[in-house]
Amino acid sequence: MISVNHKPKPTSPNGLRHCGRTLEYVITIFLSVAALGILVLTLFFYQVTPFISADYLQVTSGTIFTKLFLLALTILLIPAAVVSWFLLRISGRQKLLKEKVEFDAQLFNATNDAITVYDLNGKCVYANEYACRFYGYDKEELLRINLYELNAPQYVKAVEAKINELMEKGELTFESTHVANNKPLVPVEIDSRIIESGGRKLMVNAVRDITERKQTAEELRQTSERLQRAIEGAINAVALTTEIRDPYTAGHQQRVAKLACVIARELDLTEKQIEGIRVAGTLHDIGKIYVPAEILSRPGRLRQNEINLVKDHAQVGYDLLSTIEFPWPVASIVLQHHERMNGSGYPLGISSDEIMIEAKIMSVADVVEAMASHRPYRPALSVEEALLEILQQRGVLYSPEVVDACISLFTKKQFAFE
Repeated sequence: MISVNHKPKPTSPNGLRHCGRTLEYVITIFLSVAALGILVLTLFFYQVTPFISADYLQVTSGTIFTKLFLLALTILLIPAAVVSWFLLRISGRQKLLKEKVEFDAQLFNATNDAITVYDLNGKCVYANEYACRFYGYDKEELLRINLYELNAPQYVKAVEAKINELMEKGELTFESTHVANNKPLVPVEIDSRIIESGGRKLMVNAVRDITERKQTAEELRQTSERLQRAIEGAINAVALTTEIRDPYTAGHQQRVAKLACVIARELDLTEKQIEGIRVAGTLHDIGKIYVPAEILSRPGRLRQNEINLVKDHAQVGYDLLSTIEFPWPVASIVLQHHERMNGSGYPLGISSDEIMIEAKIMSVADVVEAMASHRPYRPALSVEEALLEILQQRGVLYSPEVVDACISLFTKKQFAFE
């Protein structure tokens, strides 16, 4: 047989109030009925005495005294009942108030937060038992410590600013670092609220230790950094494989990524978009691993079938990168980086607004870097010639806003490839 232990349920202040009122009503009704009963007996006694013989009622010379006694008792019992009811009500309210205070104190002491109450000068007027254990002081000592003394010195100014903000908003949650007795500094989160009591404003603070939360956040940050470094290493390794097969374009992808990121920042793209552009720029020619090395390094002109093979690198790059779950649309940027505004690009032949802004930026950066770098089939051109090319094709092949941003970087902000 399984035995179940049932813990008694705590009595709430509402239950106590209900019991107190019931007792008041019972005593009041009892006293009122008693007073009414004596009044009826007195009137009955006065009415029957003249018609019943003295021998039957055993009426003696004390009859008048008995009548006066019953009359006085009736007169006194009625106000006594009323006075008793008021006294009982006052006593009951005091008892209920005391029990409610004790009940609230138990609630404050049952929480795992350090509950403290301060006036607006920082003087402590209340602290629950957990606060005493948390700070390592007994209640009298803790009540003598000012609010600002509990904060680490470097946080005092910030806490003052937070209290001013609290006065405006009425409630606020913020973090600080508190000083505990014979303990290291404790990072804490504080839920603070302004209340009014006795005609003055008070700050009620619920303080909780967030050491574990901070440690967990730091561990997650370090893990994220290690993961980011691992991803970065993998991206660079993949990019390097392309450059090993095509030594004439060594560094091309990194330089394109650099210029594309600067253009994106000039156009006020978000940091997430810029990071996606950086990764896509670093990998945008990965599809060239599909192209035979002798074609990539041939110094003469390519035949049409060889040109078509080279053009396939955008689609191949997309097919490879789409298998990786990047937090950015890297594969789509790589797929579209040879598309043109008038639809003459490849592999999709899309135009204008169909092209992603990231791909529009990548296409301009790719053309400028390629023209300014040496190739097996031609010597390097000047940056000025590359800028003239994109300016002449502004709005035809390349996005006007991207072209303007690129030219501004070179002519006004002295951007240069390293």
